Amino acid sequence: MINTGKKSWIKSKWFSGLVFSLLFAGLCWFYNYNETFVQSPQSVHIWRQTNGLSITQMYYLHNLNFFHPEIQNQIGDGGISGKSAGEFPVIYFAVAKIWQFLGKSEWSFRLFQLLILFSGIFLLFLMLIPITGNAIRAGFISMLVFTSPMFIFYGPNFLPDGPALAFIFIAWFFFYQFYKKRKNLSLWISAAFFFLAITIKITSATSFIALGMWCVIENLFIKDEKRVFNFRLKHYIPFIFSILLIVFWNYYVNYYNDLHKADYSFRGIWPIWDITKAKFYHVINMVDKIYFREFFSPLLQYTTMLVWIFMLFKINKITPFFGFLLIVMPIGFAVILALWFQVLEGHDYYLITQIQVLVIVWAIFFSYLKEKKLWSHPIVYVLLLVVFALLANDGMRRNKSRYAGWMNEGYKMHMEALTKIESNFKEWNIKPDDKVISIPDLSINASLYYMNRKGYTDFGSDFSEEEIFRLRISQGAKYLVINDTTILGRPLIRKFAGDFVGRYRNIEVFKLKNMSY
Repeated sequence: MINTGKKSWIKSKWFSGLVFSLLFAGLCWFYNYNETFVQSPQSVHIWRQTNGLSITQMYYLHNLNFFHPEIQNQIGDGGISGKSAGEFPVIYFAVAKIWQFLGKSEWSFRLFQLLILFSGIFLLFLMLIPITGNAIRAGFISMLVFTSPMFIFYGPNFLPDGPALAFIFIAWFFFYQFYKKRKNLSLWISAAFFFLAITIKITSATSFIALGMWCVIENLFIKDEKRVFNFRLKHYIPFIFSILLIVFWNYYVNYYNDLHKADYSFRGIWPIWDITKAKFYHVINMVDKIYFREFFSPLLQYTTMLVWIFMLFKINKITPFFGFLLIVMPIGFAVILALWFQVLEGHDYYLITQIQVLVIVWAIFFSYLKEKKLWSHPIVYVLLLVVFALLANDGMRRNKSRYAGWMNEGYKMHMEALTKIESNFKEWNIKPDDKVISIPDLSINASLYYMNRKGYTDFGSDFSEEEIFRLRISQGAKYLVINDTTILGRPLIRKFAGDFVGRYRNIEVFKLKNMSY
C-alpha cells in the first residue's frame, strides 16, 4: 500500500510540474542569470536590445498612451520627436507600468520576460505529456528549447523573439485543450496568444498558418469521423478575429510611422533572391562559423535532421495530421529562411521563432516511439538525461562567451561608461530633458538609452555633413557626447565642439556651438 502511494504521487502532474519548475530555476542559475540580470544590456545586438528598452523607458517616464510609443532618438517629425512604432508594444507597456510601481530596473524587465518564457515552456511540457507518453519525454523536448544558446541569451534580454516563441507554445496548449475538451473559450485564448506572437514577431506565424491549413483541409476533404479538430464555422471566428487584429495593427503602424515620418524597425523582407553572389557566400560563411552553433548544438541539429528523414520514411505509420506537420512545418522554416536570408549575416535571433519546428519534429518522433517496449527502458531515460546535460552545458558555455571577448568588446570600450555617467551629468548641470548628439553610435538608441537622454545618433543623422549638425542644434541639441575621442581629430567635429564640459572614463562632453548660417 505504501509503495503504491509513492508511485502515484511520483507520477502525478503536480510532482512532475514541480520537478520541471525546479529544473528550470536550476538552469537559470546554471546560465548565470543571477549575475547577468542585474547588468546593463550588452554584448551582441545592443542595437535591438536598447530599442525595446528605449520604448519602455519613454512609456515609463512620460506615461505615454499605449498607441503612441516613442523612442529616445528624435528621428520623427523631421527631427523633433521620437514617435515611431514597430512590434506590438504590450511587453514594453506592461514593464513600464511595473517600473512606475517598483522603480526602473533592467532586472525586472528580464524577470518579466523570463516568466513569459517559463509559462510557454511549462505549458508546452504539459501538452506533450499525453502526446509523448510520459513527463520525462515531454520534459526532454520542452527543455531542449532552453538549451539553445540564442534562446538562453536573447530570451530574457529585451528582444521580442523569445516571448513570441513562448506565446506560440501557449497558443498550442489552448488549441490542444480545445481538441481534448471542445470548449470554445480555449480557441479564443489560443487565438489571442497567436495574435500576440505574430504582432511582436511576424516570423512566428509558421504553425499558425499550418494549423489553419489543416483545419480547412479537414473540412474540405476529410470525413467527420476521421477529423482531428472538426472545426465548424463558429470555431474559425476567434482566428478570423485574430487575423483582422494583426492586419489592423500593421495598418496602424504604417499610419503612425507615415504620420511622423519615422520607422525604427524594418518590417519588410530581405529575400535570398535579392542578393549578390558575394553577399550570399558571406552570409553562408557567417552562419557556418558562428550562428549555426548558436542556434543549437550542431550535433542536435544534425540529429534532428536524421530524425526528420527517418519519420518521413515512417509517415504512413503516424496520423495524417502529424504527417502534415512533418512536411509543412519544415517547409515553413525554409520559407522563413528564404524571405529573411540576408538578415542572417548578423541577426541570428531571427531563428529563435523557428525552434517550434524542432519541437514538432521531436514531438512526432517521441509520439511514434511511445508504444515501443524498448523506449520505456530505464537506460533510455538515463541516456536522455545525459544528452540534456551535455546540451545545457554547451548552452551555458556559449552564453558565457557572449559576455567576454569580441562579442562584448564594443560595449566595454565605448558604452559601459554611459551607464554610470548620470551623477557626472548632474555635476555638469546637464538636465534630464537636454537633448544631446551622441557619437559615434550607429545604433538607433543604445547610447541615448544608457545615458537616459533624448537626442541624436549616427542613425538618421549624417554627422559627416555640416548641415546636419546645424539642423540638430536648431532642433534643440545642446551637448555633444563623444564615446570615442579619436573622432575629435575630425575638423567638422572640432568645429561644433564648443566649451569642454567634462570627462568620465572614455566619455568627453562638450557644449555644442550654436553657429549661425
